[in-house]
Amino acid sequence: MNNERLSLLSNIQHIFNENQLGSVDYELSRFFLQNYADISKMNIYEIAEENHVSRATVRRFCDRLGYENFKDLKKHFDDFNEGTEKYRRFYSGDDFRKKIVMELDSMMQELSERMNTPEKNSIVSDMETADTVFIFSSSRISSSVLTFQHELINFGLTIRVADNLENIELLESQMTDKSLIIIFSITGVFVESIKNGLDNCRGRKILFTLERNVIFNRTFDKVYHFRKQGNSKINEQLYYTYGVDFIFDILFKDYLDFIYEKKEV
Repeated sequence: MNNERLSLLSNIQHIFNENQLGSVDYELSRFFLQNYADISKMNIYEIAEENHVSRATVRRFCDRLGYENFKDLKKHFDDFNEGTEKYRRFYSGDDFRKKIVMELDSMMQELSERMNTPEKNSIVSDMETADTVFIFSSSRISSSVLTFQHELINFGLTIRVADNLENIELLESQMTDKSLIIIFSITGVFVESIKNGLDNCRGRKILFTLERNVIFNRTFDKVYHFRKQGNSKINEQLYYTYGVDFIFDILFKDYLDFIYEKKEV
């Protein structure tokens, strides 16, 4: 699983949102979004004909998304389709509301305990003392990261964010031995997609994840697991939609406590 798979949907949405109605990029991005589940079954001739453009135009659109040709792009759409069954199983059943409330309660209780440790408090101190703070995450939780970034700006801390290897590499020149790098990778897929660039990232590295991998202990200065070992009862989707925001809220609250206590001294 590479970085294109993680950021494909985000890139298409960006093109759709940033281009004017009627432009080629707008129409192609809209077509790809509206036919998201079927792109892997289509060929370049069908897409060109449906959008009244040439195959060369479709190829240029693929290139803009970071793919050499439509075949490579189509493969990643096929990869995405592998996950639809997981969603269907989780969101099906007449008892969905009861199930999600029970799992949310269990998840929040455990996260509350795991985010109430002296080790966790050191993150807030590191955020204040680091010369630069970076947060890397997949595009799937980038909106939560951006909200956290905006909140911190109000209190004098500017963090740099990135959601793919290319953008991380652009930030490398800003990193020093006194930098703090926080990575959120719920299932471990995102950190695997950027592992080739982590060796060039200077500074203290912290990882938040569900995945338990001994290699992480060699790559990161500290690994925080969202749940205790052996606990797999809570669906991972809930960590994306609720758990990450909870963690950011806790870190933000603790950061405010830290800076106000510092001012009172």
